[in-house]
Order: sequence, then C-alpha cells, then structure tokens
Amino acid sequence: MIMKNEFLTMMQDLLKDEYPAFLEAMNQKPSRGIRRNPLKISEEDFLRMKGDEIRKSPFARYGYYLLSDEAVKNDPARLAGLYYMQEPSASAAVTVLDPQPGMKVLDLCAAPGSKTTEIAELMMNGGFILANEIHPKRARILLENTERCGASNILVTNCTSKEIADRFTDFFDAVLCDAPCSGEGMFRKNPEAAEEWTPASPAVCAARQKEILHEAYRCLSPGGVLVYSTCTFNLQENEEVIAWFLKEHADMHAEDAGVSFGRHGFPVTGETAKAVRIFPIDGGEGHFIMRMRKEGNGHVSGSLMKSERIPPECLRFMKEQLGEAYPYLLCRRGKVYGGTAPFYETGRLHLIRDQVYLGEMKGKDFVPSHHFFMSTFSRIRNTVSLSDEDVIKYFKGEQLFSTVSRGWYAAEWNGFVVGGVKSDGRQLKNKYPSGLRI
Repeated sequence: MIMKNEFLTMMQDLLKDEYPAFLEAMNQKPSRGIRRNPLKISEEDFLRMKGDEIRKSPFARYGYYLLSDEAVKNDPARLAGLYYMQEPSASAAVTVLDPQPGMKVLDLCAAPGSKTTEIAELMMNGGFILANEIHPKRARILLENTERCGASNILVTNCTSKEIADRFTDFFDAVLCDAPCSGEGMFRKNPEAAEEWTPASPAVCAARQKEILHEAYRCLSPGGVLVYSTCTFNLQENEEVIAWFLKEHADMHAEDAGVSFGRHGFPVTGETAKAVRIFPIDGGEGHFIMRMRKEGNGHVSGSLMKSERIPPECLRFMKEQLGEAYPYLLCRRGKVYGGTAPFYETGRLHLIRDQVYLGEMKGKDFVPSHHFFMSTFSRIRNTVSLSDEDVIKYFKGEQLFSTVSRGWYAAEWNGFVVGGVKSDGRQLKNKYPSGLRI
C-alpha cells in the first residue's frame, strides 16, 4: 500500500528495529473480526453456527477472528443481531474499561456503535448506558446498531461532549472516550485514510481530543474509571495527550490496564508507560488505550423524567405479549418506552432513543415498534417461524403468507427473532423498517 514519506519516517522513529516487520504487516490483508452477542445467542449455538469460520481473539471476551472472506452484509444471523462485525483489536478498549452490570457508563464518541454494543453485552441489561454521537447521520447508524443488539438499557443522544458534561456532571461510574483521531491504524483496511493523512493531522486532532477528554473528565464520578483510546499510532494524539491531561487534572491517575495483549505505551512520562499499544504486528490494526481513575468516591444520582399516563391498551398489549413486564415505563409525546434502567432527566439534550421504544397509539390500537421485537429483555409469546427463503424475503420487505390467527407476532428464524409481522389470518404484513431493508 502507498503511505506518505512523513508517516513512514515517523513510524521508523517510533518502532526502530521493529520497523521492517511493521512495513511487512502493513502490506498484508487486514484482520476481520466478529463479536458474539451473548444477549441473543449462547456460545454453544454460536459455535455450531460459525465455528468453522472463526478463531478466538485475545482482545475481547466474546471476540473472534473471522477466517472467511465471504460477505456477511445480508447474513440473517447478523441482521438478527446475533453477532457484530468488528476489527478484532478495536474491541480492546472496552475490555480495558471492564464495564460491570449495575454501572452507569458513558460512551462519549459512540458511532457506529461497536463499543456501545460491546459494553451492553458485558453488562447484560443491568445498569445504564448513555451512547452519544455529535454527528446526526452517524447518530442514526449508532441507533440502528444498538437497536439490533437488543439491549434494554441504552440512551442514545446526538449532542456535543460539553452538552453531555453540563447535564451529567460527576454522574458516570465509567466513561469511554474513543476520540476522533487521524486514523493511522485504519490505513491497512482503508487506503483512503492514508491518502487523506497529512503531517499536520495529528496536531489538529490532538487539540480536539484535549477538549473532548476534559468533558469526559467532567462526566466521571469521583472514584470512576476513564478510558481514553484512539486508532492511531503517533505520540502526539496518544501519550502526549495523556501527559497533558494528567498534568491538567491532578485528581486523575493512570492505572495498569490489566490485560495481557498488546504492549506498553511509550514512556513520555512514567504514567504513559501504563498504556496499551496495539500495532499490526501485535495481531490487530492500530490502537492506543489508557485507563485512568478519578480520586474520591460517590456520584450524582440524577433526577428522573416525569411520564405521561401509559395508555391502558399498551399495558394490555404488553401483558399479552411479554413473559415479563419492563421494570420502567415512560410515555412521552404519545410514544411509550420501556427499560431496565430508570429514565433519567435529560433536559435539553437531543434524544435519539431512550432505552427501548415500544410503540405508540394509533387510533384505538397500540402499534408496537421494530425495537419492541428486537429487544432481548423478555421472550415474546406469539411467534411465527420463517424459513431460510422467507427470512430473506422478510429482510427485503416482501409479503409473506401464513394461516396463523390475526394479530401481532415476532418473526423468528431458527428460533431467533428478526422483527415483527401482523397477520390478517391469510398473510403476514411485513413490518421490517424500510430503511433497514436489503
């Protein structure tokens, strides 16, 4: 691949004797990765389905290398949310963050949702996750991926990092700041990134990263963990940003990452050596990860939203369809949401989705959403099975035929829910969202 001379000189200075091995690795195919979603599929079923195509990755609890070169875009298992495509080492930052059920966790720069969904999978619907993305189009992609994941505790927002920090000061037990960067670790899988890189790119990105990292600090509760990560190689956006940050925030301290993969950071200061570095010669693409903790203990509890009256038709529908009731319900502007975390007051933040959008009243009927069917919180009682042929038709938005009784059903493929349908007794009205169709 073609890389600019200034970049190559920088990497030679950085890696020294390992530079030839780095150059050789950069001209090899990038690693492909896949991450099992434990909210939807067991390890046994997943290995039965994909076992011949994968090899375990060291970077994530549920991560694997994908050995096959086959396209997976229209794989029903992916569209059902049974797995997520992610470059193997890109999952390492969440492993270092180590989110636990019951925590309140912020993913500050979250699109496209790779790390948000990984956090959700580790928390198993226990606790609260706020996933924020500043760019509106990318925020919609984030929403699609969190919805497909099926977690019932994710709040998706489209805001600046300052807006999040102003509303949720000292609130989160853990914050992931996977900052926008010059993307040097993406060159192997995205040659266009190598073309766009300039010697000025790291300085421009570092200035922005410092601003975002300061807002991440404001969101973090005393005693909480902050993980800063990038997918770039240079010192300026990595160790030098951390050295600046720790100097500016005396109550923050670097911690050992507690992982065996990768290598230590460069000792710009004694603290930065505790970071994790991953290069293509380490089995991934390119990542820098730093784990830090804030002094003190305790956090702000947060006020809760006030709900409109939940329509009785909605409550009746939920009772008929679900084996277990959502512990929290919220009705806002006629739309009903369910969740496994409280609905925290968000003020003027731009909300994209508050946990699980269940549906809304249309006339005298409650109409469930696609998200209602994709949620993993409770098994849906009324189901209809789709064949391999029918599931592709479903994802294309085509009409399906079945003689099941009138009403709403979760459409299942091999026992896994792919969405919703409504039967009139002769055919199934396809409710797969038009924007997701293949």
